[in-house]
Amino acid sequence: MQIVPVIPTACANWTYGAPVCTSKGSAQCAGCKLVLYCGPKCQKSHWPEHKKDCRSPLSKSSWRPTWDRENRAPAWSSGDAATNIHNPYGATDKYLWGNVPAIDVLQLGRNEGSQHADKIALLFAASGDLRNVVKTISHIPESFANRVRVTINDREFEVVARNAILLLFAFTSLDQERPIPEIAEGLIHLWYSAFLPADLLSSLQSRVGTLISPVCIGIKDKATGTLHKKRWKFRSGSTLRLNLEKNEWLRLEQSLHVPEGLGFEEARKIRSATVMAPGRMDYRDRWYYKDATPSMRLAKQRFREDGLLLSFGHPRIGFDSPNPTLFQTPNSWPMDDKADPLAGWCIRDVNKMSSRATLDLYGNLFAYLRDELGKFLDRLVSVKIDFQLYCLDVRDLPPHLDHKAYNRIEVSNITDAGPAYVGTETTLGLLFPLLQTPKQNTHATIITSYLNAVMGVFKMSSQQDQIPNMDLLLEYLGKSAETLISSPQGAALYKIWDSRSLVLDRKRYFEGFMALQEFDTISTALGVTMKKTNTVIEPWPTALKLRPAQKGAQEEFDLLLASNFSGLERYVEWIWAE
Repeated sequence: MQIVPVIPTACANWTYGAPVCTSKGSAQCAGCKLVLYCGPKCQKSHWPEHKKDCRSPLSKSSWRPTWDRENRAPAWSSGDAATNIHNPYGATDKYLWGNVPAIDVLQLGRNEGSQHADKIALLFAASGDLRNVVKTISHIPESFANRVRVTINDREFEVVARNAILLLFAFTSLDQERPIPEIAEGLIHLWYSAFLPADLLSSLQSRVGTLISPVCIGIKDKATGTLHKKRWKFRSGSTLRLNLEKNEWLRLEQSLHVPEGLGFEEARKIRSATVMAPGRMDYRDRWYYKDATPSMRLAKQRFREDGLLLSFGHPRIGFDSPNPTLFQTPNSWPMDDKADPLAGWCIRDVNKMSSRATLDLYGNLFAYLRDELGKFLDRLVSVKIDFQLYCLDVRDLPPHLDHKAYNRIEVSNITDAGPAYVGTETTLGLLFPLLQTPKQNTHATIITSYLNAVMGVFKMSSQQDQIPNMDLLLEYLGKSAETLISSPQGAALYKIWDSRSLVLDRKRYFEGFMALQEFDTISTALGVTMKKTNTVIEPWPTALKLRPAQKGAQEEFDLLLASNFSGLERYVEWIWAE
């Protein structure tokens, strides 16, 4: 079966079991602004199907969560849920998709300079998915002609396996001279879609499996626990070296194949049991109530229902093979019920994408990723890049790497405080010896992020159970204090509560965090210092930039509130002290 191209956006006139219109969509539905039709005839023909979405309760600006309409307490107000502020659900220890926007860790023009000609070495010490790698490589200047070394490490095998598979798929597809837009679309689905077209799954298995299977055959008699390295060289001159233990190589090969006996319908039920769990309805309603527009709610609901990163109206026919890089076991979905592809990218940038279906958020994300991955693939062709992938706890990583070698080291938020994290002092102590010295490169930087620091200190304060800057929030949300007080379990009050991080005095509380963690003492002991002015990523990239009276301020607030970001994500850049 031939799959309808995603770009340009197709006519939305399709239903299962009926002929699909393969024409380009040109006129958007004036009601939801989520879908395009090639003309009035198709729009009229499809209306009995489309009105299920366009006229659904979720599409109304007056929509309210079920618990609010029923005048009852929500699920988290009592019992065990009342003692757990996050109440995650599903596989809460796996992060196969990013949860903060991708960053270009190099920013060559603002640092070494766009005319920089020396070799570059980058270390992603706790990488998570490939979004920061893609963003960084795709923004290397076209004039750069030297080699780039990219070292990628994560302690979670599933993360490393997917990163390796995506990179190998990209390189082998380029070697076969497949069109870059086609490769980019394949990467998007392998990365984010729960189900794949059969021909994409076959291409994955033939292109990547051809590289991995010989390694597994060669090590079958080796001792368990031994580390095995394999290096591939591609037509562009780039290389990829993968360092895994024997059992990890065998699991990697299995990650290319759908678990035995797992068909489309069973996989759909397994995923739905997490992301559409009946007991989580109140949580989903709470999230939807924060969305910037009713159409945003509809778009998020559609992705929950089918798990396909596509334009809202794009035909789903043919996406019937479970994605084996996600369904790695036959009985579970590998992420929690809040995991969202949007969380790994700047929602402002995604929202700026030009589309005839102006409110099709996931369609915009698809187009945005197609552009970003297209630029990334262009660089894989024009720049010689040496990838090295490891699957290690960051504490065990330094002995495998060269000292004084890296221009940039990015560590995600392993520097956050608490038993689940490595912490600032340990992280910097481990990794600074790997960073280039000031004599080698005055721009060499370690990039740390803190996702929980501000709220952690705020919760230690006397204001932890209060809503700070209430007047400012009410200005954005258009609610009166009397309305909130009259309904203490109402949706409006919870929306205010969920908004409080957006107007928190983040700088004050982060200063408190730095004092508690003794940043000054750490700096002195290690001979390092925080940059006074960041040159790679702004300190608060997700925070509100505008004040309420400024043009665009309301739209900015609504978009941030609807995102997975708190506005408290803080980036600190570290350099050697002079």
